[in-house]
Amino acid sequence: MFLAVGFRPGRPMPIRTVILDFDGTCTDVEREAEGFLTGYKADLARVLGWADVEEAWADAERKVLADPSSYGMVIGGRMVAPPVDLYLLATAISTVIEPQLGDPETERLFKENYRFTTTAFKPEAKEALEHLLQANAQLYVVTNSEATKVASKLDALAPVGREQIRLHGNARKFLVALPELHTENERFATVPETHHVPGWDRPIYARRGHYFDALQSIWRATETTPDETLVVGDVFELDLVLPGTLGCHVHLVPSSRTLDYERRGVEAFGGTHAADLRAVCALLAD
Repeated sequence: MFLAVGFRPGRPMPIRTVILDFDGTCTDVEREAEGFLTGYKADLARVLGWADVEEAWADAERKVLADPSSYGMVIGGRMVAPPVDLYLLATAISTVIEPQLGDPETERLFKENYRFTTTAFKPEAKEALEHLLQANAQLYVVTNSEATKVASKLDALAPVGREQIRLHGNARKFLVALPELHTENERFATVPETHHVPGWDRPIYARRGHYFDALQSIWRATETTPDETLVVGDVFELDLVLPGTLGCHVHLVPSSRTLDYERRGVEAFGGTHAADLRAVCALLAD
C-alpha cells in the first residue's frame, strides 16, 4: 500500500470528485520537455532578434536557481508560480533575459512549443489512473496545456476506462483575475487575495478566476462540493492554493525541484504529499 504523508487511516475522506493536474503530476517533465526547451530557446532567440540565447540562458538559469523565491512566472506584474518545473523555469529564465517580454508573448512561447513535448508518463501513472477510474469518484484532468495534446497523450497511455476521464484544457491557473463565467459567486467571494505560508515571504495570489471557472463547472456537472473533492497537483501555487482555500482536499505530488514551503503549505490545509501517484488511491474512501 502507498500511504501519503499525512494520511490517517480510519478517517476516510468523502471523495466524490478527483481533479488531477497533468504535466508533472501524471508525467515526468524532466524527460518530456527536451523538445519543448529546444523549441522555446529557438523561438525566444527569434523574438529577440538574436542568433541564439544559449549563453544568456545559462547565466539566467544560474541566477534563478540560486534564488527561487525571487524568480518565477510573472503575469500581470505578479509572480504567480515558482520555477519548480522545466516549463515554469523556462518562463522565469526568459523574463530574466528580457524583462520587457510581455504576458501574451510568454504564453505564446509556452503554447506553441508544448507541441514539441514527448509522451513521458510516470511509471505508475497507468496503474494509478485505472485504480482511480474504478473508485467511486468522477475523474477530471484540469491542465494549463491544450486539451487536444493532453487527450492524445492519455489516448496513447490507454488506461482501462480512458473514456471516463473528462478533460479541461487551457485552465490558465496562473491568471490572477475575477472569474469570467461565475462572477457573482459566493464561493469565490470567500477566497482571500493572498495566502500566507510561514517561511515564504513572497505573496501567494489565491484568486485565480479562470481556474475557478473550471472548478465550478465541474462541481455543477457532478453535483458535488469542494469538501467532496480531491485536487492533485505538483505545483502548490498553481494547482492547490485555490482549491485548498475553497475547502477541497489537496495532495501534492512533489519532484526533485519542489520547494519546502510547498509541502508546508499543503500540510497547513490538512493535505498530503507523496511522490508516487499511487498514494492518491489510498486517500479515497471505499
